Amino acid sequence: MATVMLLGGSNAQVSAARHLKAMGHRAVLVDYLEDPPAKAVCDVHVRASTFDADACIRAAREHRVDGVFTLGTDQPVFTAALVADALGLPSAISVDTARKATDKRAMKEAFRRFSVPHAPYALLKPGDGPEALSRLEPPLVLKPVDSQGQRGVFKLDSREEAVSRLPEALSFSRAGEALVEQYCPSTEVTLSCFAWEGRAHVLSLTDRQLVDDPVHLGVCRAHRYPSVHAARFSEFQALAERTAEALGVQRGPLYIQMLVGDGGILVNEAACRIGGAFEDAFLPRISGFDILDASLRLALGGEPDVRALGRPPEGDWQVSVQMLFCRPGVVARVTPVDEVLRFPGVLLAGYNYGVGSRLPKMENAVARFGHCVLASRGGDMADRVGALYRALRIEDAQGENLLLPGSYDDLTR
Repeated sequence: MATVMLLGGSNAQVSAARHLKAMGHRAVLVDYLEDPPAKAVCDVHVRASTFDADACIRAAREHRVDGVFTLGTDQPVFTAALVADALGLPSAISVDTARKATDKRAMKEAFRRFSVPHAPYALLKPGDGPEALSRLEPPLVLKPVDSQGQRGVFKLDSREEAVSRLPEALSFSRAGEALVEQYCPSTEVTLSCFAWEGRAHVLSLTDRQLVDDPVHLGVCRAHRYPSVHAARFSEFQALAERTAEALGVQRGPLYIQMLVGDGGILVNEAACRIGGAFEDAFLPRISGFDILDASLRLALGGEPDVRALGRPPEGDWQVSVQMLFCRPGVVARVTPVDEVLRFPGVLLAGYNYGVGSRLPKMENAVARFGHCVLASRGGDMADRVGALYRALRIEDAQGENLLLPGSYDDLTR
């Protein structure tokens, strides 16, 4: 039995906690919340921030951990690499690679050096004026260099507006600098990959279905598989290889967001982790590869089963990952998760809020009420998603359903 430190205890990390226990390991959870969802599964809960590398290193030494792991969120990837480096633990990636995957300054520089196509950008810090952005043509996208979950990300119409919104963007950041990119009209896709012996194997290509908001950019309301861009798979595969090379990823999970526009395909961001859209629930079905098991074994210095890598995905699967959003309000009643799990095609479901919670305005991923992952081989996913939204109730005290409807097919550009 090994002792594994899991960084983060949200719904996105519950599957990893359960898998660790199923493997017979002891799980030490680090999460700053008093009662995160994964706490009920883990053996120990250390109440600390996953951004606090020093606290995580102390906890790792205290509990004599044999490995450290995270998934579903960006910044703890760097903390995990620092913990592994400090204690001499196995790690699929180096501290330098983790830094490039979590600091957008370093990431964009790596993209530039390795000729990975990306949007034109500049860095903006307090005290800078609009002239710092002179080579960018509005509209612009402002984001903290260490942002996650679309916090502090804004689409703006002028350089002056970018400067004025900088303090708000940096309120979501520990860094003193933000990235400003030239906005590129596009649809967005996500590649879930697993790098092995220097090659990035693409396991899925999904469309990111975005909230249609003129200011709060990139908030994902659903993922759709297969992608409408599936015929361009070889282009995405080639860009995944180049992205892995730029970041220095030789082994382990790689999650890449790309923009598909009239000017071609651009790499938006990349992360060295399993994605936050509960990819570990559906990837084994469509690719035959268990990315969660493989990633956990790497974190313990073991060898994963990679025999399914390189096989073409089975083309008759349809998958929809619905990120559940609601209108602002106070939750009085909700359809039980156990009931949702019995809906046709549902693989996984969970809620981030409960009865009595006040739901915030939909401006970033923090506003997600929950998630539901559906899969089907019958070509009927649009009907199944429609049935989900007809049956699911998230009500206020007046009996009004606060849930905002979603779909399988709609894409926002």
